[in-house]
Amino acid sequence: MTRLHRAVGIALLLLLTLACEVSVPIPTTQPLTVIDPVTTRETFALEGATRARVRLRMLSGELTVSPADVGQPTWAEFSYNVQEWEPSITQSVTARAGSLTINQGIGSQITLGGDYLNVWSIGLVQGLPLDLGLDLGAGIAEVELGGVSLSDFSLTVGSADATLSFAWPNPEPLGTLRVTAGAGDMTLTGLGNANMDRLTFTGGAGSVELDFGGEWTRSAVADIRAGVGQVTVRVPASLGVRVNFTGTPVSTVDTQGFEAQGENTYVNAAYGASPLTLTLNVTSGIGLIRLISQ
Repeated sequence: MTRLHRAVGIALLLLLTLACEVSVPIPTTQPLTVIDPVTTRETFALEGATRARVRLRMLSGELTVSPADVGQPTWAEFSYNVQEWEPSITQSVTARAGSLTINQGIGSQITLGGDYLNVWSIGLVQGLPLDLGLDLGAGIAEVELGGVSLSDFSLTVGSADATLSFAWPNPEPLGTLRVTAGAGDMTLTGLGNANMDRLTFTGGAGSVELDFGGEWTRSAVADIRAGVGQVTVRVPASLGVRVNFTGTPVSTVDTQGFEAQGENTYVNAAYGASPLTLTLNVTSGIGLIRLISQ
């Protein structure tokens, strides 16, 4: 079995699990209808809403998410050349609560070859508190959420390579930031700008980099369940950080700027002196875990 087939299998299992909780399109065995490339653009004003729930669900393709220009509504541009992949869109506003769901079209399937096109570019409104959920099975995801008002956020990927960044602070207090990785590589940067109480991260089979740089305004907790790949955690040296390890000690731990405090605990030099503290609860996986404070 090739690495590609294993990755696709993991993505399918993950999406089947998700389907029990949300309405994610399930792959079918029907043949795809290839058409001339189509590009469409939609805007979603959600007029009257004071908050909104947004769900983006793509089974396979390229997903780019970024803030819309200030004062502009959420927008989406779709490019595809398979008829069955036409996005399904629902939107509504009820009691000043907006809702927007975009699904990859029913009849979609993960392809192992061929000249297929499925690209989504999404611009998210600024200034409106969002409960945002992103699901991607296979492909590539580039997500920039700097400046977007997030009250809740989740990202789930299967065999996709994904980057998630917060280049600017989140204006809205964020309760829990949830990320689940699959077989692909994942990079999270600017997590200090997320304005979160907690991060829950579940690793998969790819390499992971978690960068907690940014403008920290309050203490936070991060629960990190390592997978079978390498996990690199970077934290600012000015932020007090305590790392607690639990689980079977099968990972190799490499530290820079940390010192051991007991058998399963590491702290950096700012811990106990900084007014803010990041507590990392790490459940060991199989592979290398690197802790860097600089």
